[in-house]
Amino acid sequence: MLAGIAEDKVLENILKSADELGLGDALFNALEGRASARDIVELYKAPTPLLGAVARRVTDLLTGRRVGYIVNMIMNYTNICVVGCTFCSFYRKSGHPEAYKLEAREAASQVIDAWRRYKIRQVLFQGGVDPAIPLEYYEEAFKTIKTATRGEVAIHGLSVVEIEWLSRISRMSVGEVVERLKNAGMDSVPGAGAEILSDRVRRVISPLKSSADTWISTMETIMEKGLPISATMVYGHVETLEERAEHLLKLLELQRRRGRIMAFIAWNFEPENNVLGKKIPHPAGGTELLKTVAIARIVFRGEIKWIQAGWLTAGVKLGQATLEYGANDWGGTLYGEKVLPEAGVPLPKLVRRSIERLIAEAGYEPVERDNWYKPVPKNV
Repeated sequence: MLAGIAEDKVLENILKSADELGLGDALFNALEGRASARDIVELYKAPTPLLGAVARRVTDLLTGRRVGYIVNMIMNYTNICVVGCTFCSFYRKSGHPEAYKLEAREAASQVIDAWRRYKIRQVLFQGGVDPAIPLEYYEEAFKTIKTATRGEVAIHGLSVVEIEWLSRISRMSVGEVVERLKNAGMDSVPGAGAEILSDRVRRVISPLKSSADTWISTMETIMEKGLPISATMVYGHVETLEERAEHLLKLLELQRRRGRIMAFIAWNFEPENNVLGKKIPHPAGGTELLKTVAIARIVFRGEIKWIQAGWLTAGVKLGQATLEYGANDWGGTLYGEKVLPEAGVPLPKLVRRSIERLIAEAGYEPVERDNWYKPVPKNV
């Protein structure tokens, strides 16, 4: 349990109000760290301002009014992919006129250039699943980045599905692949590929991806090798509230076993230019993001310390609003992002100054951080 919750008078008063709505037990169970799926579903049905009040108070007790951000870029090194997720607008099949694949040194060169121009501290190195790209490609790219940037750029690299395919084509265990990537310079692993950790949902939206249990098992192996991860959820498509709840609980259980989940990020499904969008033509609204962020904070409390604002698909105004609903990290500048524009999501060009201004305008204190969510000393 997060220290201070049990004795906090503000939360005590909010819980009294929740009792009058029949939500006291669900909220209390979550704040005690023993939420059930049924409790979480009840929270999704709760008034949004109530959830925001609880979540913001929990965050105030945890990290105060500080909101982190990082100067980073995304290296989408290829859009060639054989997995063919129905929600993806980015991938192309090999041979498609819009398909591309950067050579390892070209990908590294673009990262190095961003480090020189913008002083980035992290690269999210991620692309499609192209079986023609060997493990040595990533080793060359990562070592080149680390050498040229004197180790100043952290590599937040690859998704579970990319690592699983590397294991398959290399005829190596996941652990062996992760060890080689770590030795080459990979510092942490993003949570992409989780979507919703329900096999029913995965069969509908990404039938060629591994099961929910395999995703969790792969992440456990990654953490056993000493690498931290982030955790994600893509909502607003074919999942039920019960499946969202189970997703959150599976992430919490994973964190309790391994303790290396740094942050949680939720974003809504974007229906433009993809197969799933023909069935789900409209994205979830802003209320769903606010509720999801707030519930994540209430359920994870301090066990997953950092909740990102979710502005990437929802826009910066709604991103600012999530700070009132328990988020305490903005994410990054995301130089070079190519995936969301393919889904029709226009991205603003954010730099240190504009991110700090957005956070301050929302009434919070911006704090630049590194890949591991540690504050960066001023003038470093």
